[in-house]
Amino acid sequence: MSVIHEYVLADCIRELVRFVDGQTSTGAEDALAPAFAYLLTPKQCDDVDRVCDENGWLRLNCYAVMLGPGEIRHVLDARKQKDGLMCSEIEELLAKAYSPRSLMRCNPPGGSDAAPRRSEQQSVMLNTHQKLYIGGTPYYATAVLEIRVSGSRRYLAPVTCYHVTEAKKRKMLK
Repeated sequence: MSVIHEYVLADCIRELVRFVDGQTSTGAEDALAPAFAYLLTPKQCDDVDRVCDENGWLRLNCYAVMLGPGEIRHVLDARKQKDGLMCSEIEELLAKAYSPRSLMRCNPPGGSDAAPRRSEQQSVMLNTHQKLYIGGTPYYATAVLEIRVSGSRRYLAPVTCYHVTEAKKRKMLK
């Protein structure tokens, strides 16, 4: 994918984020959203196939991730409430997570013993090439994706998106 295509993809993500963020003031319906599918690169397809094989999961037969208002709304709400991010920072976070430069890895188990985080049938897209600066601190963008099945179709569905530190990035790459 060329740099121009990467910029176009980032612009599409920003447009969708701005649409969803403005829905409360404009009253626009979800059906009017500029939703789209992100097609994984050949390397990302190979990576996710490897993750599936290593975990004994059936491989995908649809290598696209649908990004629509529901997925973006969740990220907007979570990152604004939990992390205090501004809309522009969330746009950059999503654009860097859903990037052709992002690596596909298995979502490592996490959480505490009392409240373990669900991670089965989940992978992450982790951008290790482009840093995201929030409050002057460098982070890496990551999107959590879940393998879903609908009839005979096996595909990746967005779960959430967040920023990680260098230490967390290294843990995810192990």
